[in-house]
Amino acid sequence: MVRVHSRIVETARNHWFYLLLPLWLAAGWNLSTTPDAIADPIMMERVFLFDFGVFLPLLYFVFLRSRVTLRAALIRSVGMAAAGLALAAWLMPIGEGEVLPILAWLRWVALPVIIAIELAALVAVVRYVYGESPNEQALIDQGIPPIVVNLMLAEARFWKHVFRWLTGKGE
Repeated sequence: MVRVHSRIVETARNHWFYLLLPLWLAAGWNLSTTPDAIADPIMMERVFLFDFGVFLPLLYFVFLRSRVTLRAALIRSVGMAAAGLALAAWLMPIGEGEVLPILAWLRWVALPVIIAIELAALVAVVRYVYGESPNEQALIDQGIPPIVVNLMLAEARFWKHVFRWLTGKGE
């Protein structure tokens, strides 16, 4: 029982950002539904811009800095800021705000860039995971949470077995 507790605590310490992110997002959505947000959309825009465009990306950078290179942490943090701006625009009532309507063009510029980066990362991970001998620790060292690595490798093993069974190549 003590081992399980210490393992849970260790996981929470190592992956605190991923544990708190759903709470921050839920709090932002909940804030957008309050009467104060509806009554004063300019103030809520400022809150959303700071929370999702500055605070969350900075926390993500702090979380990533000890795990990945500076360049990777900066790119991921900028991606988090872009996603935060998109979320802020989605939470704001249509036609309200001072800054978000001005930044709307950034979505159409950033979206293809983010998709291209994510596709390149996905292709690299899929090539590695479906390769001959993927190394679990190498993926964890890249900043992927261990549970996600385990799920990715389990899925890769599953599809390799299905492909071998379908082609009759055996184990």
